[in-house]
Amino acid sequence: MPTLPTWDLFIIIFFIIGVTYGFILQRDKVVLTTIAAYVAIVVTGALTNPILQFFSGERPIMNQVFIRGINNPFIIQTAIFAIVVAIVTTKSGLDGKGSSGILSPLELLGYSILNTALIMTTVFGFMPEETRNGFSSTSKLANILITHNLWWILLPIALLIVLGMKKGD
Repeated sequence: MPTLPTWDLFIIIFFIIGVTYGFILQRDKVVLTTIAAYVAIVVTGALTNPILQFFSGERPIMNQVFIRGINNPFIIQTAIFAIVVAIVTTKSGLDGKGSSGILSPLELLGYSILNTALIMTTVFGFMPEETRNGFSSTSKLANILITHNLWWILLPIALLIVLGMKKGD
């Protein structure tokens, strides 16, 4: 009898990809991605309702153009979040190449893990409460991310500040 992969496996794979991304791109690009995630959280909060209204036909552009379609807040929020992170990370004009020296692997691991946790906890936060509770009850890792979401939002900032003070930046 074949077994189905659990959500914990998908979360672990996402963390492996996030940490690998961090090690490949190094400190400045990971920090830029962290900042992009915070920007995306704010932009998502500001644009979700107008975009939902546009797709439901309640808010046409120039009183003529609207699209009847997606009215799922989770999909809209996740799409806005992902698009803003991608645009800010790749097109912001911030190179991510100003670092003098290589960051210690332990610090880079911390940045990468916290950045990945920030992104995942944000996406879990977009889910309806019943869906979030379902993930939380079936996945130990999702439960950790969901129940401690405030820590996953605050810890990347704390790490940026602590390591910035340590380096005298």
